[in-house]
Amino acid sequence: MKTIIVADDSSIILNVAKKAFDGEYNVVGAANGEEAIKYIETNNLSDVVGMLLDLNMPKVDGYQVLDYLKTRNLFKTVPVSIITGEDDMENISKAFEYPIIDVLKKPFTIDNVRKIIEKTISISEIN
Repeated sequence: MKTIIVADDSSIILNVAKKAFDGEYNVVGAANGEEAIKYIETNNLSDVVGMLLDLNMPKVDGYQVLDYLKTRNLFKTVPVSIITGEDDMENISKAFEYPIIDVLKKPFTIDNVRKIIEKTISISEIN
């Protein structure tokens, strides 16, 4: 089964993604950027179809994960969309300096999460 990584310190987003894709994808949670990077380093990425990444997390934030992916040229392997509570356009613009797919701002519905993940996965399938 293909895998979606949800890197967010809120278990709510992980639970919404698991509910939205139950039986379709293996949804793996990372409570911070450090856990997301560890998952990427220790697992076969051929099964990963995308990542939903929060920008504000403890230990290692979303920007550090984006830097990690960029320095290792992994954006084609792991397409990323951002989920954030940020309203600051400067931070959102900063995220778009990376080759991300899209940004979903909180609050959101299960349908919003499903659509952004499907969009992220479709980029994975093209690559």
